[in-house]
Amino acid sequence: MTPLETWEKVLIELKGGNKSFKDIDPVHGLIGCINCHGGVEPSSDLEIAHSTDHGFTRDPSSNPEESCNPCHNQLVESNKNSMHTMAWGEKTTIAQRELGEGNDHTTFDECPESLTSGFDGECTSCHTTCGQCHISRPNSAHGGLIDNHKFNRIPDQTNNCMACHGSRIGTDFKGELTGNVADVHFLKRLKCFDCHVEDFHADASQYESRYHLLKDEEQVQCDFCHGDVAEANEYHQQHWPESGEGLSCFVCHSQPYNNCNTCHSGGEWKEGYGEVAGETDVKSGGNGYLEYPDFKIGINNDYELRNGKWAVLRHIPVAPDSYEKWGHPELANFDARPTWEVTTPHNIKLWTSQTDTTNSDYCSDNCHNHGVRYDSEGNYSNYTSLDTNSIYLLLDDLIENEINANQPVLGQFSKVGCNPCHPG
Repeated sequence: MTPLETWEKVLIELKGGNKSFKDIDPVHGLIGCINCHGGVEPSSDLEIAHSTDHGFTRDPSSNPEESCNPCHNQLVESNKNSMHTMAWGEKTTIAQRELGEGNDHTTFDECPESLTSGFDGECTSCHTTCGQCHISRPNSAHGGLIDNHKFNRIPDQTNNCMACHGSRIGTDFKGELTGNVADVHFLKRLKCFDCHVEDFHADASQYESRYHLLKDEEQVQCDFCHGDVAEANEYHQQHWPESGEGLSCFVCHSQPYNNCNTCHSGGEWKEGYGEVAGETDVKSGGNGYLEYPDFKIGINNDYELRNGKWAVLRHIPVAPDSYEKWGHPELANFDARPTWEVTTPHNIKLWTSQTDTTNSDYCSDNCHNHGVRYDSEGNYSNYTSLDTNSIYLLLDDLIENEINANQPVLGQFSKVGCNPCHPG
């Protein structure tokens, strides 16, 4: 997102008959500037009024217990332990890769001080205050008022949601990857909150990820809106996602999406993979940062959270030495969770390369018996003999240091028909 000029960030433009801030936001206008921002009244000297030396606070909601109470006391109390505020999911992944499987954010503080202090100093800077959702762009998008300092109950999709979630979700949703089109829901003008109906201010301290939080709420499913399509055609009848069987809807209706190899702390993007996807083999073994479009299917390793035996996987930006800059050379239990994780891309369309039958008789031609090879004696060899451009996640797709981590999501392939959905 392009940064605003300094004057644009703070401009409060009076128009349409508005004569003061009180006209722009009558409710909060009654509170007055200094009751939120501190400092002194701006009537005499604007420079002094906006000086931190005289008590001015740029973002009062960085201390919501003082600034947003008593009007929003319930929200303030629950939000201080929300996913957005505390990043419980990120703490869970670090705790598991350092302390081992079975840990989560509740044991994060047992990690070495290099990880906990590094997280507090760097990762928490991405997570927003109340004002960075309801008044301005977040700091990670360089800040700036959105709507004349008006308090917006629903955050702005472009300036708030996608300002933070733009590199993958926003890119997918708007169809910005070469060869893709925008998500059908974007084209139909649906907004984030049409599907994301969960309570973003909820106390999530008992949940290890956003998916776990959604499990206990009314998690939006595709069939909430498309409830009449389970039996609509033979493909849906055959593959409809159920616990332990079938395909996630995304397997058929997602386009390629952004993947990342591999983020490092301290803003360091290590060399090793090449500047552009395709210039250097992604599996070269280095730990360099690379964003690249891909589409991979693998085992859904948590039926409790998501339906379907087979799901879409996205490579997440992590490496064994991701936190080297924090003084933590290597994660002790890097293999505790996959680096290719089940994902829910925001890039849905009806006809994808998986469902388009233009050049074939059945959409199954695009998925079944895909990329099979035999050795010189006609024998099938598991994993490595398969085409690495396959839509299935294969051993050949993995860097050596992440092979063990991804065993839970790697599909087992059949020697009869070579169909990963029906092994044996």
